[in-house]
Amino acid sequence: MDLKAPFQTPKSLSLRDPDGCLFQIDSQLIRQIQSKSKSNWSLIKNSPTLKSFIERGLFVKSWELTEGDILKLSQSWPSQFKSSQSDFFVRQEKIPFVSYPYEWAPEMLKAAGLLTLDLAIALNEEELGLKDATPFNILFSGCKPIFVDLLSLEKRDPKDSLWIAYSQFSQTFMNPLLAYQHLGIPLVNTFLLSRDGLTASDVYSHSSIFRKLSPSFLGQITFPAWLETWNDRKLSHHPDSHQLTNPEQAKFTLNFFLKSVRNKLNKLTFNHRLQRTQFKNYMGADSPYTKERFEQKEKIVAEWLKDYSNQSVLDVGCNDGHFSRMAADLGRKVVAIDSETELISKTWESCRTSHPSILPLVINIANPSPATGWKSEEFSAFMQRSQGHFDCVLMLAVIHHLLTTESILLPHILDLAKELTTDHLILEWVETSDPMFQHLSKGRNYDHLTSTYFEEQCSLHFDIKKKERLPGNSRILYALKRKSYTCTL
Repeated sequence: MDLKAPFQTPKSLSLRDPDGCLFQIDSQLIRQIQSKSKSNWSLIKNSPTLKSFIERGLFVKSWELTEGDILKLSQSWPSQFKSSQSDFFVRQEKIPFVSYPYEWAPEMLKAAGLLTLDLAIALNEEELGLKDATPFNILFSGCKPIFVDLLSLEKRDPKDSLWIAYSQFSQTFMNPLLAYQHLGIPLVNTFLLSRDGLTASDVYSHSSIFRKLSPSFLGQITFPAWLETWNDRKLSHHPDSHQLTNPEQAKFTLNFFLKSVRNKLNKLTFNHRLQRTQFKNYMGADSPYTKERFEQKEKIVAEWLKDYSNQSVLDVGCNDGHFSRMAADLGRKVVAIDSETELISKTWESCRTSHPSILPLVINIANPSPATGWKSEEFSAFMQRSQGHFDCVLMLAVIHHLLTTESILLPHILDLAKELTTDHLILEWVETSDPMFQHLSKGRNYDHLTSTYFEEQCSLHFDIKKKERLPGNSRILYALKRKSYTCTL
């Protein structure tokens, strides 16, 4: 590892684990592990299970730092490291784009839960386990979930037949998914309100009597909610009855329990019927394009993606990911965002085998994910994560929605686009005479939004490289290059 001095001040990315901390140092991730956990780490890093998951791309890669690297760190930041010379450090693989559970489709949260359980089941064979089970231990690299918290793994008591993390797993995986499926509560509502998810009582209180007594709720929600209420009244603790004298029996019992939880989670399906999806057939029967117009749009966008994107693309308002897949076919890393959960679900399902490099996220660009957590610094805002990341941004058939439905003024939209891209913007301008614009405008006057006005506003931030009017005369495609600004004193 090449650690070049001087470094920037390290940024702490974790604060809840007493066994260590993750720092971002320049563009690299360094995990500091306290000396008291060294024996545990030595056992874990040699685990065949861990090696297998790393080889399959399901667990984050890490490399121990040399004494020379550690010396450089301690010299650069005495206040951070000098008092912890007995600690040790590992460099951790950096995932291309960080996302959080409140930005995932429910199918993605389910996949993260299955990975968590698969890891726990495999570790159990080695008398290892997971001390916590939260979706914040998972990041997505494209469509693939990757477990990234090294310090979640620990040595398991061979006589312990219970999984202590099950309560957390239920609150952050099972209960939010049941609440989405049966009550229509979006994941963004769950996890932006509480990173700890939903208790059984939370879900129970929002359920009808028929839902409370349904088979899918009785074991997971209703009975636990009754027990939560009873324990609160009694102020009692669960008896310590999980210790078994036979380690093999304990391992078998825990393995059986973990597999039963996995089977329950795996059976969950999502039909999104309680979600209000406005444009789920936008690329199909409800498409505003004729066949000729759409084919022309495909051809132009494909050419411009080839010419004006190099590495990473952000597809704003991706719908079912059609143009995201075109960018991925060119070898670009793609983050595809849309405000409609059902559309992101469809994109993830279709891309995870055919275009696994695409990361689909539920993001409303008019109200993107804010900074959250401790001091609003624990989980960074979507805009903060995006800035400087994408050399090309697609905004196809999305600006007229922002202008009408969201009532955002055009100068602000273009200013946002400037912040999102480091280089190029491929944009579709929809004239006010377009039937879809007329439908969205609901009789309001937008006569000032002419293509001339649009180009005048564009000139403040972008140079127009190419311009193509689609058949039908109401939609125009633009290839725009972000202007570079120099500071003069």
